[in-house]
Amino acid sequence: MLTPEEVAQYHETGQVTSAFRLDLDVISAIEEKMEALFAERTDFEELDLADSLVEIDRSWIEFARIPEILDCVEQLLGKNLIVWAVECFRKKGKSSKAVPWHQDGCYWPMRPLESCTVWIALDHVTPENGCMRIIPGSHKERRLSTHVITEGDHVNLRQTVAADEMPDAVPVDVVLEPGMMSFHDVYTVHGSAPNNSGSRRAGLTIRYMPSSSYYDRKLAVEIGGSPKNAVHELHLVRGIDECGRNDLYQPELAS
Repeated sequence: MLTPEEVAQYHETGQVTSAFRLDLDVISAIEEKMEALFAERTDFEELDLADSLVEIDRSWIEFARIPEILDCVEQLLGKNLIVWAVECFRKKGKSSKAVPWHQDGCYWPMRPLESCTVWIALDHVTPENGCMRIIPGSHKERRLSTHVITEGDHVNLRQTVAADEMPDAVPVDVVLEPGMMSFHDVYTVHGSAPNNSGSRRAGLTIRYMPSSSYYDRKLAVEIGGSPKNAVHELHLVRGIDECGRNDLYQPELAS
């Protein structure tokens, strides 16, 4: 579990890297599945990512059910947890794209807007190969900044925080080793540089939300972002559906 100091850091800065690491056999299992996926789906190569993994292969959800990860997320979001997305990110080491400063919440349709992303490192993640960078404390006002459209094909995301709304704080690099995990808040401003180091930077992200929030599929269409946000399966991984309105995945109805 996260230490009291780590929980305090998350609430103070909007991000924390856990001292707890996943076993390397878990990392190897993720790596094996990821390589098989990218080999099969060549369309993902162009994007440096593969999203909606659970909808492609529901066995991906088992990584989101790892008890130690759930224990950590419970400390941040509460005891009733839903996984609504699992994604792979892979910057291969040359000609990758930048991710501009943004808040995840401008794309996401749960209300109240609460979510935590767990970023699991498969490689050594450094400034040289495009590690995530955060603006510490940018989550504290619990509001979405104005985002503007970034033109050009040099970025993976189109929306970026408007220059006059960027917080006046020094960015912090999230440096990780294989098996390490970063946790960041839905309101935290973050981004990353391109990776032209020749060294791959890959990770698995798991998106959690408290079940007290409602995943509004109609809103997902209205606010734009990925069309996948309107059709993601919702998997209750701990506790109950507190709000009682989420259309949770039910295996007996899917078979």
